[in-house]
Amino acid sequence: MTKQDLVVVGAGPAGAHLAYEAAKLDLRVLLLERLPRDRVGDKVCGEGIALHHLKNAGIPFPTGEELGTLINGIDIYPPSMENYVTVSQRIEGEICDGWTIDRLHFGQRLLKRAEDAGAKVTDHAHVIKPLLDKDTVVGVQYKDTTTDKIVKITAKVTVDASGMSATLRRRIKHPLIENKIALQDQAVCYREVLELKQPPEPQDRCTIIMDERYSPGGYIWIFPRGGTIANVGLGTQGGKGHRPKVLYKKFIASKPMFKGAKVITGGGGAAPIRRPLWSYVADGIVFIGDSGCHVNPIHGGGIGSAIEAAHVVAPIVKNAIEAGDVSTTGLWPFNVEYNRHHYGQKIASLDLMRRLLQEVGNKEFEFVINNRIITTEDLLRANAGEGIQLSATDKAGRFIRGLRKLGLLRRIQKVSKAMGEMLRLYKDFPASLEKFKAWKDEVEQIYHNLGYEL
Repeated sequence: MTKQDLVVVGAGPAGAHLAYEAAKLDLRVLLLERLPRDRVGDKVCGEGIALHHLKNAGIPFPTGEELGTLINGIDIYPPSMENYVTVSQRIEGEICDGWTIDRLHFGQRLLKRAEDAGAKVTDHAHVIKPLLDKDTVVGVQYKDTTTDKIVKITAKVTVDASGMSATLRRRIKHPLIENKIALQDQAVCYREVLELKQPPEPQDRCTIIMDERYSPGGYIWIFPRGGTIANVGLGTQGGKGHRPKVLYKKFIASKPMFKGAKVITGGGGAAPIRRPLWSYVADGIVFIGDSGCHVNPIHGGGIGSAIEAAHVVAPIVKNAIEAGDVSTTGLWPFNVEYNRHHYGQKIASLDLMRRLLQEVGNKEFEFVINNRIITTEDLLRANAGEGIQLSATDKAGRFIRGLRKLGLLRRIQKVSKAMGEMLRLYKDFPASLEKFKAWKDEVEQIYHNLGYEL
């Protein structure tokens, strides 16, 4: 094959949408996928996506077999499920917050759009390693799993969109690149798509339950997919020896609504839930999607943020190629743009809230919700990465309600303040490598002040 402008490893939402956008920019694009093409999109996840991600990326909204149901908020419950708080991301004038989708049909549409735009797609391609010219990535080597033939592809820029496996990132030696993700910064999940005896209620809301008995370090989800179909699963913090499938079966058995449910499909998986990578780029290579840790650390959702990353990086790659500079410096604008103006700043801030939630047990979380220590408005601000900002009157009221858990209240306030500081830092992400170390030291200091390990 002739040399490509861009080779993209992995045809998930990040890789497929990047292939589409890059092809539309007249770049020669090769998209490599390990699975057979008719299974692209077949992945274990909650299958939820916010409207604003598709709107920002210019992707038509889901319809037909691809569409599960419209969603107008997420209700978050403590273990007793006696009270809840709601998070909504409704854009004024829009029909909904977002949707649940059929992940396979959605993935097939993104793949077809990429091909229709001019990207070449090769399936059954098991990528083995990056090709290097000194320290610069200049392509990949893969095995055609139908023939066992070894193939080398060269490209001006290579993109690792291979998901949690991070096929290329794990093999790159660069001072800015983190090869491994700590086990405690991963969510290990199990989920099933169920046909229930009765439709889950309400039909337009997703349910999240915080209950360490079944989902230690994570949460349980019940996402309606239309009619009597629901996507139900749970995630746990990695590295703790939890067995998600066993915990899931115990949870299902504890709830009458699941009695007699038919399992349509099931399976396990993992996702990174942590701060952003220090750099999404190195010499000749870019990391997006799960490989780039473009995942919300609170709920583990990564479809929308992966698509947003692809949307942001496409013109930056084109500019770097045209300028003849695909070094870390030439690709650095992706770090700046995604962190300052897109999802990176939100991931960074929410990682601190994720750490806080993993400290809080069932009794504490029950207390927080039942006594309105954290409200719907707080979660809306926190979901935007802004922390929890209380007025003087509000602080006094919560202080009185929280006297029985004064240490917890102070901890929430401390972490909330740190979230605001983290947001400020990421909105001022350094425009050049020269200023990066001093900026990184400030980020690390926030973690140190809270007693969190990096």
